[in-house]
Amino acid sequence: MTREIKKVAVLGGGIMGSGIAAHLANAGIPSVILDIVPRELTEHDKSAGIGTDSPAFRNRFSQAGIQNALKARPAAFYHKSFANMIQAGNYEDNMDMLQEVDWVVEAVVENLDIKKKVFESVEKNVRPGTLVTSNTSGIPLRDMLEGRGEDFRRHFFITHFFNPVRYLKLLELVQGTETSEEVVQNF
Repeated sequence: MTREIKKVAVLGGGIMGSGIAAHLANAGIPSVILDIVPRELTEHDKSAGIGTDSPAFRNRFSQAGIQNALKARPAAFYHKSFANMIQAGNYEDNMDMLQEVDWVVEAVVENLDIKKKVFESVEKNVRPGTLVTSNTSGIPLRDMLEGRGEDFRRHFFITHFFNPVRYLKLLELVQGTETSEEVVQNF
């Protein structure tokens, strides 16, 4: 039985994260991009009257990812209107959105400590059985799983997309020793 993916959370709004979200939108799958909250207001924020509690400030990095995907050359979206299928959020305010998704794709910086922190938060917020994958190309899967529970481990594997996601028709799947064979076969 093939698993149906109705909504995805992409963690990290950089080039890869926004490219993955755009590619999902191209396939008709809505997503949310979550990223960190900026550390401080910019001069532009201050002059526009934007405060640290404003979504325009708090979601700046994920929103920038969507905007960068809209400007990407070659084009990340089949049509610019597809960007409407992506919602911007942040790790501090919106991790509860993970309850609504079938798949979480991690695409944060290639730093094991950061990835482990992100996965700790993910595990607290996803429903049991939610697919969680990493877009890493160099960090061992077993290292990312340190401290994670059994359900997380059974549903975790690597989905390594190549950039630009829309044009390089490659997706490397890497399962761990504890990844359920059924999960990968039905992906």
